[in-house]
Amino acid sequence: MSNSFTIKLVNFLWFQTIWWLVVLYQSTFLVVGLLLAWLIYSPLRKSDSKIMIAVLLLGTSVDSLLMLTGVFGFEPGAWLSGGASHWIIPIWLVCLWAALGGSIQHSLSAFADKPLLAMAAGAVFAPLSYFGGQKFGAVTFGYSPLVTVGILAIVWGVVFPACFLLAKKLTADDGQNSA
Repeated sequence: MSNSFTIKLVNFLWFQTIWWLVVLYQSTFLVVGLLLAWLIYSPLRKSDSKIMIAVLLLGTSVDSLLMLTGVFGFEPGAWLSGGASHWIIPIWLVCLWAALGGSIQHSLSAFADKPLLAMAAGAVFAPLSYFGGQKFGAVTFGYSPLVTVGILAIVWGVVFPACFLLAKKLTADDGQNSA
């Protein structure tokens, strides 16, 4: 088993663990620990940290906009503070975006130079992920399932390939660009 394969496998398992923690428990503190652990373990620490921050900012903006427009929402207890009105997604979902960024150069690297494949994968698998989250009570939908799938497919058909474009731009000068 090659080192590259091992890194990709560990990264895949790391991301899946984070997904389950946020969806089932809306866990924040353990997830932050896992994010930091990845930055210690990653062979591409510098570029991973840049990408994680960029994807976190992109995803938080996109999901906050989707939340504010009523595509999906969260129970009042989803935030660390108890207020009823929020303009940004819960921190556990922000952390999930960082984790997605940490997977761009590793377990998701097969999509790096294939924008049409990334577009199709984003349009298909992201809505499934949100629906999984909805089934476990992590998120609620404001529209019918068909409308929600349509919106999420369009948004993620753009956002997922954009993550790889961001990664490429951010790592162009690092000499470690594997995205």
